[in-house]
Amino acid sequence: MASKASSAVTRRPVGMRSEALSERPERKRRPLPASIQESLSEQAARLAQCRKEIEDAIVARIKQQDEIDTLREENRRLRKRLAEYEPPAEPAAEGAEAASSPDTPAEPAETREEDEFFAAFRIYVVGGTEKWQKKAAEVFPTMHFLGSEKNFDSSALAQADYVIINTNAVSHACTEKAKNAAPKSAAIIMTSNNNLPLLRQKLLETIQ
Repeated sequence: MASKASSAVTRRPVGMRSEALSERPERKRRPLPASIQESLSEQAARLAQCRKEIEDAIVARIKQQDEIDTLREENRRLRKRLAEYEPPAEPAAEGAEAASSPDTPAEPAETREEDEFFAAFRIYVVGGTEKWQKKAAEVFPTMHFLGSEKNFDSSALAQADYVIINTNAVSHACTEKAKNAAPKSAAIIMTSNNNLPLLRQKLLETIQ
């Protein structure tokens, strides 16, 4: 009897079962608690504020760098104009005063020996006023002078042994161009003193 009763049970087709499942209503997602939503909103606001502060800092840095470059260029022009109005050097007094003058050349024999010593090296000079470079070229005839403008021929420094940069009346761009163009084996000598005897002494100390 039990086997007959079980055989009499009718089974629901598979297709009807899936349709019944599909008819069940989908569960709705629970909304986030108000405290969590508020916390997320605060974090998003802080993130947006941080991004704005970073962007403002970048813009300010670019503007500041532009102002620095403008001031440096203006400073270079003013130095150049000032050099044009420099009073001519007073004639040296006779005797001991002439010998102690900072611009008085050394003894001819000693000067010739030093010039021959300098001639053994490829020495280039960048910076300084046009008047100073002209005077320095007379004192150091074996050196090569490239001017103070940033459009100088940087390829000339490829074989340099020493590069002298006079920071008076020279732009930052010109200085950096000279440093980058010089080979790694070259020594960079920075000076802000227009005194040529002191420059000679500094160069001798550096080379020796």
